[in-house]
Amino acid sequence: MMHSAALGMAAWIALTACAPDLGSRGQDAKATVRAELDRRYAENAAAFMKWDLQAIMAIRAPDFQAVTPEGATQDRAAMERYTQGLLNGIKKWNKLTQTIDSLDLAGDKAIVTMSQYLDRLALRPDNQVHHVETWATQRETWIRIGSQWFLWRVDQVRNQRRLVDGKPG
Repeated sequence: MMHSAALGMAAWIALTACAPDLGSRGQDAKATVRAELDRRYAENAAAFMKWDLQAIMAIRAPDFQAVTPEGATQDRAAMERYTQGLLNGIKKWNKLTQTIDSLDLAGDKAIVTMSQYLDRLALRPDNQVHHVETWATQRETWIRIGSQWFLWRVDQVRNQRRLVDGKPG
């Protein structure tokens, strides 16, 4: 029991040591990180709009992973295959929007709640191209490697919605 209390205290100390300063310096740091992540999201969107899988994956950390809404964890290689399949089905991008809803900092980690909207013409299972719009909210954890931020983990995907030719689908 004493051992778990000591571990709990050590974990609390580690977490509070990484907690962002709530003073003006902390707010400045948060604003700086938000601007850096906004740039990374713009790079990500541009890479998707160009069907540039290599540029998309370059924004992800070497040990990137995503947790599906069903709870399955997909590693970087699985997500690269998924992204390639997604890109292969898209015939035209209309719009891709990624919005930071909230941002928390913990040392060299940034935890973002983000909303995304994808609007495209895409091949569907009927082998026809349809107008597809999707929305989702998810948590994304970014890590700083050197002076650059990389997407490390995506999870807590929720508020998903899909319209195909204007109808739920």
